[in-house]
Amino acid sequence: MGQEPNCVTLRPVPAALQRLAIYETKTKLYVVGSTNDGTSCRLLKIDRAHPTTLEAPLVEDDDAEYSDAQIKEVLLMLDDGNKSTANKGQGLVQVASAFGIVGLVRFLEGYYLILITKRKPVANIGGHMIYKIEDTSFYPISNPSSNPAHPCESKYLKIFQNVDLSSNFYFSYMHSYDLTLPLQCQMRCNPNHTPSCMKFVWNEHLLQDLKGRVNDRWILHITHGFIGQHNISVFGRPIYLTMIARRSKEFAGTRFLKRGANDEGHVANEVETEQVVHDASTTLHDSGRYTSFLQLRGSVPSFWSQDLSQVIKPGIIIDRASPFSTPAALHFASCLKRFGAPITCLNLVKKREKRPRESLLSIELEASIAYLNQFLPPEHHIRYIHKDMHHINRKKSVNLIEILEKVVDDCLKATGFFHNGPELYCHKLQPNPDYKAVGGYGYRNGYVGRDQTGILRVNCVDCLDRTNTAQFIAGKCALGYQLYALGLLSEPKLPFDCDAVRILEEGYEDLGDTLAIQYGGSQLVHRVQTYRKIAPMANQGRDLLQTIQRYYRNAFTDTDKQMAINVFLGVFKPKEGTTDIWDLPTDYYLHHTLARVPPVPSDSSHTKWWTESLLRALPLPLCQARRMVESQSGSPQTRLTPLNSKRSAMHSFDEVYKTCELTDFDSTLSRNLLRTIENNEDTSPFVVKEKQQRLKKKINHARVAIVGSPVLNGEDTGSSEDVSSDEETPSYQIFDSSQCLGTSETAPNRTEVTTMEAYGFELKDPTKEDMRLYEGYATLYSHMLTSEPSVCEPTPQAARDELAKWEPKHLYKGSVFSIEPPTVSLKDEAIYEEAARIAATGVVLSPGKESMDRYTLYVKSGV
Repeated sequence: MGQEPNCVTLRPVPAALQRLAIYETKTKLYVVGSTNDGTSCRLLKIDRAHPTTLEAPLVEDDDAEYSDAQIKEVLLMLDDGNKSTANKGQGLVQVASAFGIVGLVRFLEGYYLILITKRKPVANIGGHMIYKIEDTSFYPISNPSSNPAHPCESKYLKIFQNVDLSSNFYFSYMHSYDLTLPLQCQMRCNPNHTPSCMKFVWNEHLLQDLKGRVNDRWILHITHGFIGQHNISVFGRPIYLTMIARRSKEFAGTRFLKRGANDEGHVANEVETEQVVHDASTTLHDSGRYTSFLQLRGSVPSFWSQDLSQVIKPGIIIDRASPFSTPAALHFASCLKRFGAPITCLNLVKKREKRPRESLLSIELEASIAYLNQFLPPEHHIRYIHKDMHHINRKKSVNLIEILEKVVDDCLKATGFFHNGPELYCHKLQPNPDYKAVGGYGYRNGYVGRDQTGILRVNCVDCLDRTNTAQFIAGKCALGYQLYALGLLSEPKLPFDCDAVRILEEGYEDLGDTLAIQYGGSQLVHRVQTYRKIAPMANQGRDLLQTIQRYYRNAFTDTDKQMAINVFLGVFKPKEGTTDIWDLPTDYYLHHTLARVPPVPSDSSHTKWWTESLLRALPLPLCQARRMVESQSGSPQTRLTPLNSKRSAMHSFDEVYKTCELTDFDSTLSRNLLRTIENNEDTSPFVVKEKQQRLKKKINHARVAIVGSPVLNGEDTGSSEDVSSDEETPSYQIFDSSQCLGTSETAPNRTEVTTMEAYGFELKDPTKEDMRLYEGYATLYSHMLTSEPSVCEPTPQAARDELAKWEPKHLYKGSVFSIEPPTVSLKDEAIYEEAARIAATGVVLSPGKESMDRYTLYVKSGV
């Protein structure tokens, strides 16, 4: 049972500890963790007698597994043992239930246990469920009867809780699907040698007192960012589009307080965006076809900030000169290690300004890349592309979206994308020139699938509005290639107004809004429709409101938010006798090592900013290159079988359908995903519907009718000096299509929708026979509603006689008490069994020679 051996697969779905019960006594805290079905349980003991320290004896995991009956017996013994005179008859008391442990935190007094009390499934990839934290609780470990609390304890606790864990924090159990790693790394690299990328684990500081002392089944890695999943229904076949944005915890903070990079090369607002497209017809880990495309956004890697004394358009300041481009070297070395080569930097900030502001960042970035490229082999040079989105969008005769599409298409052909299966046979028979031009690694020399080598790195000033639009264009381009690789498109291109692209645009809008709120304090100001110049006029007011809200948050709430992030991540650790965090004039010294610790002389070269092992691995990522060396030397292969396949399939099924709970199908994740709409015009989500085309023509007619307004025609009335960046002031280059249609005499002013347009049939008047039956039902029902039997008029005899003649119509033989099912032919049984086998294993038997010859003739003839 499983995929053919030449396909890389996901890790098996483990039996995770998803149900936690917390019990307490006077001296100890007991945490009982069990699987969904209760067949496997573990016990964690925490000593409450020493609240300020957690040495090895105080957190104890006996590393033993219990059955449901055994753990109940253990708890009964603990309850009896604690019912003594000293405890005044109080035994074991359950105080909380949870779905997982976030970690332990301590300020100036005892520790707090942070528990996940509410969760929500948001995605399913290969049977691996991904959850969003909906609610948490803090449980103090120390005994309430201990000494009085420190006067600053409650203040630190309040600051810590300002980081809302119910806002876009995600996890999966036992890292079965590691949210910190791209899908390609999880499938290609050896997980034993590829641990989680800790820069995306936001509770790393909270796990320090647990790791190494408890079993890994207790550990949850919490990531921050955005995860959303949609269903592109292709004639009923579920194709899941999953958007994953993982935000780095290094140099994390708010918009104006965290800019540029720190001394370790970590940049502000660094987010990996992964676009996963897979066939969800089967939900097993060892079957199915998967594709993914990875992008990166992050601030310009240099030492710069903004003058906060200026409320409107704060000036950009280069804080420190770096003659050897040290922060950029460290940042790009990390990118080469994680993603391979080539790296393409798409810079979207302004280039032409009367007073240099954003252009300072362009000069800094271009100079750094030119310096670093001197010491790299030409085939691995960092590619630099500059597109002034604001300047291009001001031009009436230039289509910004088409320009960006050409740029990102070239970038995608340089990096490629990930596909876990072999090239389809039909693509070999009838190759597509655009698809053949896609780069990356794979589809040759016996290498199964293809890999993405390198990454597209996009930035503007804030890495929010303009960056999100550019990443959507790249995602749209990649989506065409991903669907083509899965055999769902005849060519790797998608029109803008089809349902699949609409779903993708909504996904990127939600992703961009979430990231903008996290970093900037408000939703996106400029969206894809703004740059396509089709946004309604009403969006102008919304954009202005978002700009005002962003300025307010940056001016009045960002300092408190930054303080909370520093405490949550352990950047600042409260200690007795040291300055409290609210008394610090700045947190600059917390994030910049060289400003806090004197530099130590090192032998590192200013020209050899990469390592030899990294250079040998290119163009592949370092972990993947090591995996290939291991496979060539005879090390264990990528396919992992630590769990029985049938047992893993059972865990996956239980995880998706919650068989141990009272649920219904309507509450499952797959039934609640946003999906493409199927109608009678064309059920394909890859074509533009006729109604959309008609609406587009009407809008174009309305455009022509509008004259005399530079704003409505997409022109800019201000100079480049007066117009700030896309994250600060709306550009008002949008129009209201409904108002335009109203001014056009040729456009019909009709808002109602006919039943033919909505449902595909024409509503007709009922026949006389239908009306007679309806009147009989209505008469009978009116007598049933009457509460006073004496008041009821007798049912007319004619109606009673007519009702007596009615007989139920059904498809099966029998009665309401017993049903005789219809007979099924042997041929139908064989078809059903084959379909069930393919859904369970993902393996399709090879067709015979006659079928292959017929298929080859069909493809070549183009019939």
